[in-house]
Amino acid sequence: MTGRARSFGRLAEDYDRLRPGYPPAALAAVAGDLVVDVGAGTGKLTAAVTRSGRRVVAVEPDPAMRSVLADRGLPGVEVVDGTAERVPVGTGTASAVVYGQSWHWADPVAAAAEARRVLVDDGVLLQLWNVPDLAVDWVRELNRIAGLPDVAPEVRRSELPGFGAGEVTRVRWEQTLGAPDLVRLFSTFSRVSTREPEDRERMLASIRSSVEGRAVVAYPYVCVGVMYRRS
Repeated sequence: MTGRARSFGRLAEDYDRLRPGYPPAALAAVAGDLVVDVGAGTGKLTAAVTRSGRRVVAVEPDPAMRSVLADRGLPGVEVVDGTAERVPVGTGTASAVVYGQSWHWADPVAAAAEARRVLVDDGVLLQLWNVPDLAVDWVRELNRIAGLPDVAPEVRRSELPGFGAGEVTRVRWEQTLGAPDLVRLFSTFSRVSTREPEDRERMLASIRSSVEGRAVVAYPYVCVGVMYRRS
């Protein structure tokens, strides 16, 4: 993993408390009994999958993140050490392999091959991203202050060996946060948390000033999904 990828472990508790979950509509393509959540972090996507009663193997390389996930005690979840390129699950056993905010850390060719190995025939590989709704002016301004993109990233459907063409979905939804927690949410983003301390605190102070006077904030997201079916 890169330095940015490894930056989340020291923020594991804030990450778990403040990062958004996933709306049920974004998981419409997930069926069957066993789901593998790769790069599971503290279990934000894992928790969403278990609400449908499915079993989950949560694969996470960072021990601090795994610890928080294990402590959640989610029913039907096995937490294991692994990566997108090394998934410790038997061949042909999973109905879906899902990646919540984690596909961009993977080697796409190796990860696709490993996902295809563990999937049943006609199983799905689902990539999900919660993207701030940058059509909203004040959200776009907060991203600008934080040095984050102020335009929505382009969703690219890759050619993944052994899979059909990707299908893109978009689900709009909101996460309700207290204003101080919204500021702390920005501190969990790798582009923010890896800055020099003085620069980071100055930027967070600007965000704090921007939401001053607002007790609660409904922070809008677009949950973008790309689903590939095993061919």
